[in-house]
Amino acid sequence: MRYYHVDVFCKGAFTGNGLTVMILEEFLTREKMQIIAKEFKQFETIFLVRLGEKDFQARIFTVEEELDFAGHPILGAAAVIHQAYFIEDKKIDISFRLNKKVVQVESKKEEGGFKCFMNQGKVEFMKRIDENCYMELIEPLNLGQENLSKEFPLEVVSTGLPYLLVPVVSGLEKAKIKTEDYEQVLANIGAKFVYIFDVNEIEGRTWDSRGLVEDVATGSAAGPVGAYLYKYKVFLESEVILLRQGRFLERDSEIVINKKKQTDEMIVSGQVCIVAEGKVKI
Repeated sequence: MRYYHVDVFCKGAFTGNGLTVMILEEFLTREKMQIIAKEFKQFETIFLVRLGEKDFQARIFTVEEELDFAGHPILGAAAVIHQAYFIEDKKIDISFRLNKKVVQVESKKEEGGFKCFMNQGKVEFMKRIDENCYMELIEPLNLGQENLSKEFPLEVVSTGLPYLLVPVVSGLEKAKIKTEDYEQVLANIGAKFVYIFDVNEIEGRTWDSRGLVEDVATGSAAGPVGAYLYKYKVFLESEVILLRQGRFLERDSEIVINKKKQTDEMIVSGQVCIVAEGKVKI
């Protein structure tokens, strides 16, 4: 089985967020796909089965679990499909059928790689957090009230994965998940992950919910963050947002966000480089 190693939201090879992409004739068992994801130890591994010319079923795994949606795996997969099947085409459109939604991606071939655009659909503002609950949510993140933005609220927002968005004006460098049960803390407010971002620098950080692994660039959070920044008028809806991530891992990443005026759908895009390929024996 052939696999590809790609960097997503990158400035070039060996920057951005690494990813494993595997194209299969048919899906393996869930257990085998989970084992492969653990073997590669990327933040996510995406498995693809081709349904039609530009129509693919996709399943996404972290080293711990299967996800219904994630951003950078879909963009990385689009670039791999472009190279593997449509290398003569300058631009292609691809449909990815995930567990609970269909995502449309446009891939453009550029010198040194690809630029891919993902339509994450409309955003859902799920829950605005009461200020009286802030400390129980931010203390386990090694943050205090002095780090929070006084202008903007904590809020749970989703375009497929619900994130607790924590806007800060300081302290991003010291942020971390200190408690092993933060996953349950998030579940209590309807969130899957937390995303902390500096509203002045437009830079963010996130981890798995136990705080063991920090993510380099998080496409599934970018749509919610962009929608939040538009909602609270940090940016005009006509403006493009550049969200930075990965600095604290020495893997600088850039995520581009904009909003379709006619439909209010969130578009997340970034550069993709294919850096290696090989075969898995199983």
